[in-house]
Amino acid sequence: MNDRPQREYSNVSVIIAAFNEERSIAEVVRRVFRSLPGAEVLVVHGGTDGTGSVVQSLAGELPRLRLIPNPHDRGTGHAIRVGIAHASGEVHAQIDADLQFLPEELPRLVQPILDRGADITLGSRFIPGSVREPGSTPLLKTLGNRTASLYASLACRHRITDAQAGMKGWTRTAIRQIELKSDNYSYEAEIAVKGALHGMRVLDIPVTTLKRFTGISHVNVLIDGLRLLWDITRFWYEGRFGQARGRQMTS
Repeated sequence: MNDRPQREYSNVSVIIAAFNEERSIAEVVRRVFRSLPGAEVLVVHGGTDGTGSVVQSLAGELPRLRLIPNPHDRGTGHAIRVGIAHASGEVHAQIDADLQFLPEELPRLVQPILDRGADITLGSRFIPGSVREPGSTPLLKTLGNRTASLYASLACRHRITDAQAGMKGWTRTAIRQIELKSDNYSYEAEIAVKGALHGMRVLDIPVTTLKRFTGISHVNVLIDGLRLLWDITRFWYEGRFGQARGRQMTS
């Protein structure tokens, strides 16, 4: 239970991208509000199950809960961008809807930003202090994540330990500068790589990960992994040369 005053989190918006998560969404939402009292919580739903109905049934008792229908959903990155467009807070956080990550750890991610010690915080499953339940990170996915994280680190010259954790935070100013474009899972690396290339303070935060509570993963390690490596190359190019073009246009 988080006993920080509500006003401390009133300027925080938590984005939950949900795609057919009716079994877990109520618990996720309630735990987010207990962890960050006073925050705004946006559930961006692009699926076809009863997730939206569950969220609407909670809105009466949780006035800062907002359902954002996303009928033209193009992927998790697209859902996050829709959430960003609707968020009212100056600080944003994101957590997956499948309960693999703990809502109780959200204060770890937003507090460094509120304290003005970071512009972006990235949940990491692979640094001291993190906890991984057996079976939560299969070997093949772990190897793929390590490869992508190393490549992202080289691209932006900043150590990134977990390019794909579904839990992170950022300021509104930072995400506007990044100009997030990814529709797919690559948005996670896009935030980290472009943020570091823009000179932002990017901080890794240890988090806990559990085995999936419900649903199935839609990630294909080989296909999505190769796409992610290509996307990281594109983020590097946009981050480096996009800034150069911007300086030329303003000079």
